[in-house]
Amino acid sequence: MNRIAYFSEILKDLMIERDLTVSELSSLSGVNVSRIYDYLSGKAPATHNAIKIANVLKCSLDYLFGFEQENTLKDDYFLTSDCNQRLKSVIDQSGKSRYKISQDTGITQTQLLNWYKGYRIPKLPSLVFLAEYFNCSLDYLVGK
Repeated sequence: MNRIAYFSEILKDLMIERDLTVSELSSLSGVNVSRIYDYLSGKAPATHNAIKIANVLKCSLDYLFGFEQENTLKDDYFLTSDCNQRLKSVIDQSGKSRYKISQDTGITQTQLLNWYKGYRIPKLPSLVFLAEYFNCSLDYLVGK
């Protein structure tokens, strides 16, 4: 199962477990009701919305996206500029060039450079993909 589909299933399960309706989750998280329905139907959430949902559900992103089988959230999440620094660190530690990473992943070298230099923060599907590629924690990449 891909990570976005896993997120959708875990989100459904946790909402049932916590007896939350879509309207209640929306109200608690500040995420629009229609967006939550999108996520429940398998669409990828925006990073900031996934973080809001994780905070309400008291779950790690690694748990929500199936990187971990048990929830390890200790504190609330905040997306910080550390995201780019952490991605840069993971890229540097991999020993792979951005060219090689681009070849392996299909992510353009320009996009990798923008993330590497901190000009843009990757969108969540890209972060999920990179966490899998580098075999690292999604929580780590978002700055947690």
